[in-house]
Amino acid sequence: MESTLKERIIDVMEKALNIHFTDNVDFQYSLLDPRIGLKPRDLLVIFFALQESFHITFIENDIVEKRFDFLDNIVASVQEKLDAVS
Repeated sequence: MESTLKERIIDVMEKALNIHFTDNVDFQYSLLDPRIGLKPRDLLVIFFALQESFHITFIENDIVEKRFDFLDNIVASVQEKLDAVS
């Protein structure tokens, strides 16, 4: 299920930023790393797009303490919010 959620999150990110990640993007790096190339403002766009798409609400700790600039951390945060709702 997590890979499906990860794919959904990547899709939301691509649509929100009007970009397409190539298949060889290595998401082990920070989204702000030059190898991926997003800007801090892009993370803000992703933040709001995910809240809207998944009908969840993040709090400041989700962003600061859980390193919202790494895809796996974003997936874990979204999953945590979805689990809390159900």
